[in-house]
Amino acid sequence: MAAGGARPWVLITGCSTGIGRALVPLCREAGWGVVATARRVETLADLPPGEDLRVLALDVTDAASMAGAVAACADLPLRGVVNNAGYGQTGPLELARSEDLRAQFETNVVGLHAVTTAFLPLLRRQPAPRIIQVASMLGRLSIPLAGPYNASKHAVVALAETLRLEIGEEVAVVLVEPGAVRTEFQENLTRAWGDLPERARGTRYEAVLARYLAARARGRSQGIPPEACARRIVKALVANRPPRRVVIGRDAFWAGKAKALLPAAWWEGLLRRVFGLR
Repeated sequence: MAAGGARPWVLITGCSTGIGRALVPLCREAGWGVVATARRVETLADLPPGEDLRVLALDVTDAASMAGAVAACADLPLRGVVNNAGYGQTGPLELARSEDLRAQFETNVVGLHAVTTAFLPLLRRQPAPRIIQVASMLGRLSIPLAGPYNASKHAVVALAETLRLEIGEEVAVVLVEPGAVRTEFQENLTRAWGDLPERARGTRYEAVLARYLAARARGRSQGIPPEACARRIVKALVANRPPRRVVIGRDAFWAGKAKALLPAAWWEGLLRRVFGLR
């Protein structure tokens, strides 16, 4: 019998805060062992220890870190991976630098793909394995002033749908698309600005960015708790027949419907008005 007994195990990226942190106790309550990972392992120090928990440092952009995590899981009956790690950037595309876009994709897209392919051999050793790719409602539609993040989540959707076509009869691939969630995303968004305020100063975007941040702050405070989002993910993880797609939040559901039903000019005009770009 593999280490960890008969219980199935799941590896979760981005467990330091938010959805990833909320997933850890819920997966354990559901009878799964959890490999909780974060770029800085000390952020996981307060997780209650147990035979059903391992904590690992995992930087999804670092090949050596990835190899170490795979080796550390080699003795486990790993049946699931939840790709949750990611961050967002704020700013108009006109002011976005190539290195900003590159860094966004390195974590949200390339890192997600690297985790997926690195752990696939371990998953294939278990019956009915599953991969859960956490995208966003912004993987189906785009909003102003979040171009790099929009693009990265559109890419996650494309990767998940393609992977499902290629291996979906062998490994279930679940695409999760949350709307607004009450996490530290807003604070991380602000930290990711760098010198954007200086680049925006004196341009038409200076006031627009301030209005945008206020709107995002309201959206995050009104979003669903990370635990509610995590419960939906756990439900998909443990299902005998995992769903292909999980849309979480009324905002995600209704925004998708509105974009599909409204004429494009109306939809674009609405977004420009909301974000002060008229």
